This record gives sequence, C-alpha cells and structure tokens, in this order.
Amino acid sequence: MRPLDLTEKKGKRVRIFFEGRELEGYEGEKLTVSLLANGIYWLTTSTEGRKRGAFTFGPVPMVVNGVKNVDARKTKVQDGMKVERQVYGEFQEEPVGNYSGSIKEVVVDVAVIGGGPAGLGATLELQDSLMIALIEEKGWLGGDLWIRGVEVEGFGDPKRAIGDLVDKLNENVKVFLGSSALGVFEKGEYFLIPVVKSNELIEILAKRVVLATGAVESIMLFENNDMPGVFRRDFALEVMNVWEVAPGWNVAVTGSRAEEVIEELERWGIDYVHIPNVKRVEGKEKVEKVVDMNGNEYKVDALVFADGRRPDINPITQAGGRLFFRRGYFRPVIDQQHRIKHGIYVAGSAVSIKPPYANYIEGRLVGAYILKEFGFESEPCVYEEKLKEYEPEALQIPKIPFDKFNLEDVQICGCDVSLKKVDDVVRRGITDLQIIKRLTHLAMGFCQGRYCLFNGAVVVAQRTGKKLSEIDLPVARSPIKNVRMGVLARR
Repeated sequence: MRPLDLTEKKGKRVRIFFEGRELEGYEGEKLTVSLLANGIYWLTTSTEGRKRGAFTFGPVPMVVNGVKNVDARKTKVQDGMKVERQVYGEFQEEPVGNYSGSIKEVVVDVAVIGGGPAGLGATLELQDSLMIALIEEKGWLGGDLWIRGVEVEGFGDPKRAIGDLVDKLNENVKVFLGSSALGVFEKGEYFLIPVVKSNELIEILAKRVVLATGAVESIMLFENNDMPGVFRRDFALEVMNVWEVAPGWNVAVTGSRAEEVIEELERWGIDYVHIPNVKRVEGKEKVEKVVDMNGNEYKVDALVFADGRRPDINPITQAGGRLFFRRGYFRPVIDQQHRIKHGIYVAGSAVSIKPPYANYIEGRLVGAYILKEFGFESEPCVYEEKLKEYEPEALQIPKIPFDKFNLEDVQICGCDVSLKKVDDVVRRGITDLQIIKRLTHLAMGFCQGRYCLFNGAVVVAQRTGKKLSEIDLPVARSPIKNVRMGVLARR
C-alpha cells in the first residue's frame, strides 16, 4: 500500500514519475489523488512563490509528459506518465484537441443542470412524461451525497441510495457527465444551454430549465490557508470516500461544520484534533503545524476546514435571477412555483441550505410544477407538505480578526489575491464589489467568484458597517465555467 491508502487497491497498477521519482498509481485514478496517496502534497507554486496543493483553490497546473498547462485535477494517470510542477500564474489552458466537425445539438423538453439529489429528484418526477437532459459537471451523479460515507437521514447508506435512484432513470433521460453548462439563454420558445464535455461543444435546447446547481464550500480565512495539506471539506470527503485515500493520518479539523468531517475521519480510523479558532498553518512543503488564536501549537500533517456551504449563485444571476440575503447567505428570489423567471426553476441547495433528502423532495416538487405546466396530472401539494418539515439552515457570518492576522498571508482568492489587497482597497473608501473586482482581480479567475466573492462582501460589510443584505453582488457573465477558447471557436 502507498503511504496514505486507506484500503488495498484492486485496480490495475501503473507507474508514474514525479520529477524523476517513480511512484505507484492505479488506472482510472486522478493524478492529484495518486500523488497524494504517495505523500506528495506540494504540486504547484503561485506567482508570488507560495507553495500550493490540489485541494483548496483553483486548477492544478502541471507539466505532463513535457506538455505544460495540464490541469492535474482533471487528468487521470497513465502508465509511464512523467509529471513536473508548474507555476500557477503561468497556467493557460492550451486549445489543443480536435475541434473540427459540427456542433452537436440536443432537443429536449427539460434541461436539469446539476445531478445531485435535487436534480435527480426533478428528473425522476419528469421522466415518465417528458424528455430530459441531465447535466452534471462532475464524473458522477449524486452531488455532495456521493462523497459522504456515513449514513444520511432519509437516505441511509449514501452510495447505495444514489445507486438506487440512478437505476430508476429511464430511456427518456439523456445524461451528460463531466459536462459544464456555460449559461442559459432564451432562444424563441426554447432555452439554449451551451455545454462543454471535454473538447466537445453541445447545444441543448429545452422548453424548461431546472437549476439544481447546488452549493459551494465556504472558504475559511486564516494565515497560509492555501498551503499544501489544507483541504476543503468536499475535497477531503472525496479523497476518503471516493478514492479511499487519507488526507493525512493526524488531521486538524476546523470550522462551524467540523462534525461533518470528524464523523468521516472516525469512520476511517484517522486520528484528528478539533481546533475551533485557527490562526495559522505552518510547514516547509506541506502543513506540519497549526497555531490557534491563543498561541497553542498542534503538530499535524493536514488541516480540513468545514464552515458550511452556500448556494452557487452564479448560474442564477447569469440566467436573470435576483438575490436576497437571509440566514447567512445570498439566495435566489423565487415565486410560489420555485421559478426565478418564466421557464427557469430552481431546486435544492441552490435555493437554500437543507439536508440532502429535503433537496431531493424539492427536486420532485419542481418536477411536479413543470408537469402541471405541460398539462400532465401531478400533485405538487404532496411534496409541498413534506418540504415544510425541513427548515432551511442558518450559517454563521464569519468575523475577520483583521488586527490579529498578517493579511498578506491570508488568501481570499486562489488567483493570488490576498486579504490585504482587498482590505486596502476597501479602506480607501471603495466599497462597490464590481470596482473591487477590477482593482484586485477578486472573482475574476477560474472559479468566477463562486468561492471568493462572498468573503469579499464580508470584508466590505465588516469595514463599513453595512449589512450584507445592503451589498450588491456582481452578476455572473457567460461562460460561467472555465472553458477552452478553442472549443468556443468552433462556433
């Protein structure tokens, strides 16, 4: 077994070479996971010389078989693969690949964007009567539920539950895995959804759209929060429960939702320490020590932060939706049938933060509304009553200890935007987030602000005394997901 393997692997072994060092990988495994399993955390370096890993921010640019600008997070290992580090700031996705040929066009009744519990619920409600396109950017269906290992209320064993739901999908459903929806546009009586799958551009035309795009992790702010060995909750759960690799053997856990990680670590028998008030992480090539706000030091080999998830608002604002602030996060304004506008529905964690089963019920509810709109018999009231049993969760609004941090060491955005850069602009009296974006490049990188924009709003609110509900967030522009320009050039 490799140093961080949790189980004996049963797949085909392959050899990979990391900067000349021979390592063991497994066919079908992500490159970043293979390197982690071999104890290699440091994979790239920021333009300012900060060492970085694969499990906190952005893409992971590496040189693979002599070719630069390969995103290791999206790359699977191959026998004999030669890998080297690359500077993060140099990363530009090359328009390689075969872009010839016509664009694929798919016409359906409903496009469901997001294959988590809400997206699956909507699809299952609709599939007996309508043609559905189910679009999911990850390589699996089930969303956040798929990366969990412990039992989940309403579902029991999460992987078994997702497997049962997926098995129920019928021939009226066209599933697009590993596919990124770039936006939603009106085109006559249809909506146009451009979708990129690898080097292929697919144009999906649908009469109705369901945005079941889920939520994104809240990025915690502390010194060196981009250091190799710092894990977002979702990445930590993925490496453990999908790939059966440990983030480390002595792990620090922090954040208001730390228990979600702790129960998974206990399931795998991984030692951990709960540190509620992290100030700083330190180490040479990875996390070796955590210092809390009281000056206490803890020797660890990784840190996982879990501070809750907030709705992914970019697809909503791009499609023309409006937002309001409640319970600690920005949410879409929806009508009584869960629409942000005629023809575009929202379901699941994109609406509010709820348990996975409540998201599934909300997906079924939206499906029932759509069936009724198409003239089919349906009973939305059944799902409406069930959904009333679940109160949307509230999240804490982080309070940034500006006077205790070295702000240059706190990364608010993975594109080399420190907390100091943003704070300096705000303290000069500039509080419009659109202008802050232009001056600091906050929310102008690969994630399009999905992870960093909320913390930018928190800085403005805390420094000015404004309520977050009084702050306008910039509207997302298409393409809302990172895409090779070579694919769009085929248009």
